[in-house]
Amino acid sequence: MPNFYCKHCGTKNASVQALVMNPCTKSPSRKHELYEGSEKSTYICKYCGVKNNNFQALVMNSCSKSPSNHHEAAL
Repeated sequence: MPNFYCKHCGTKNASVQALVMNPCTKSPSRKHELYEGSEKSTYICKYCGVKNNNFQALVMNSCSKSPSNHHEAAL
């Protein structure tokens, strides 16, 4: 069964509904927003190319090339 991730903080949940109904401190809307890509063995920042095999570890670190100042995983 696939997991679903918040694209801002990397929180993981098996249910989309359970994920998006909770607050997120990293999101501009203050709610978790769904990462629409699939689960992968390696995630890549779409702005600088940094790779990480952990989605949450990628999105929680800063990126000097991203407008949000955090890595954003490519779809």
